Amino acid sequence: MRKAIWFLMLSFALVSAQGQAAQTCGTKEISAGYSYDYCIQTADRTKTQDVVYFFHGLGGNAQTWFTQTQGTQWIEKKWSSQGYKPTIVTISFGEIWLLVNNEEFPLITAFRDEMMPFLESQIGGIGKGRRLLLGQSMGGFNSIQASLQMPGIFLKVVLMCPAITTVGPFDPPEAIERYIARTKALRSRVNMMLDISREFFKTPEDWQNHDPLQLIKKFDPSIKQVYLVSTGTRDEFGFQEGSAEFVKAAKTQGVIASWLPVQGGHCVFDRDAVARFIWNQ
Repeated sequence: MRKAIWFLMLSFALVSAQGQAAQTCGTKEISAGYSYDYCIQTADRTKTQDVVYFFHGLGGNAQTWFTQTQGTQWIEKKWSSQGYKPTIVTISFGEIWLLVNNEEFPLITAFRDEMMPFLESQIGGIGKGRRLLLGQSMGGFNSIQASLQMPGIFLKVVLMCPAITTVGPFDPPEAIERYIARTKALRSRVNMMLDISREFFKTPEDWQNHDPLQLIKKFDPSIKQVYLVSTGTRDEFGFQEGSAEFVKAAKTQGVIASWLPVQGGHCVFDRDAVARFIWNQ
């Protein structure tokens, strides 16, 4: 019975009402033993072979891209109005997951060596298209890991209200207090964020190996990879501070990056700028 259900999930396909784009969803297991859900939505690949990968935020799933009417679906409709209909690929290891590469969670290696080859084989390969990456909140953190630890794979990276902070899971209580006071973040959100980090990073060294503000300082600027970062100015997690620092560090490193803060909390971002950034060649 379980095998039958798994087969049905892998084989499930439907036609999206928007642009008659074929959407296929399923579940697959990686060699490390973890299972992930995925969705692939294709339109007319004779017009563009671009592939847009999307990582969802906390509490989301592989369907999130297709259900956020005022967010990602708005972006897709904007693209469609310009005649741009890329292939959309979404993945999810659950409501809470971080794309890290350590002994317990070797997910970046699996993403590069197992997941991407499988997912792109389902659409006949990347062809002459561009690989583009969008990540939202937790997915923004995951997008940083993918793009900085797999340099040169994605031409453009959009970080929408990304989970970037100037405080880490092993910082002392005084540093956390200063962070809350400085960013006006909600204490409950900050505590939740740090608790999640401690589930994935067991040592300060492991965190340093994944800290976005450290990774960007090591990135080779000769690799063509462009970033757009947009966050609300009153983010309840305080992500606006980390996002601004990330872009500042990127520019210092010689990486092309833009910072677009907008009025509001978590998770608002400049939808129009995001849409234009991706469809522009």
